[in-house]
Amino acid sequence: MLIGDKVGLRLVEEEDLPLLARWRNDPQTRLLFFTPFMVSLAAQKKWYEALLNDPTRMQFMIVRLEDNVPIGTIGLSHIDYRNQEAEISPPIIDPAESHPQWGNDAAMTLIRYAFKDLNLHRVYSHHYAFDTSSMEQAAELGFQQEVVARKAAFVKGQFHDVIMMALLKEEWPYLNQGEQRFT
Repeated sequence: MLIGDKVGLRLVEEEDLPLLARWRNDPQTRLLFFTPFMVSLAAQKKWYEALLNDPTRMQFMIVRLEDNVPIGTIGLSHIDYRNQEAEISPPIIDPAESHPQWGNDAAMTLIRYAFKDLNLHRVYSHHYAFDTSSMEQAAELGFQQEVVARKAAFVKGQFHDVIMMALLKEEWPYLNQGEQRFT
């Protein structure tokens, strides 16, 4: 497990699938995904099986350090070891468990792992233009806006811009703060 200041990150296991499906099907959480579809437990299982066989993706459960209870999820996808980059998904925190610093701590822990242990040079993310809070969180971590894909996503009955933000290893202000801890 990767250990942050407030949360830990462990790889998703099969027993997490019912919880992931519940979060995925929550109406507020579903708005954050780039597909509007609800998922069945069977579909969540197929997603997990594909994840296990895809070396370009890593999905983590965010757990509270004090009791190891899962409170969210975060991941890396499109991991490109040649070009040393990956896409980070914004953290999804269980609406019943939300704490403002858990998502940031999870993101910082995963970014540190990506830069220091996976030796990536660039981490990027995609955000709906209306999701200003996730873009503000990314900016707080050092991400800079790179691309605006105009009206690229259909959400809530209309088209919205998608903003791509990225962070380079040498620009990350937290790179040398703290050491990655594992358990």
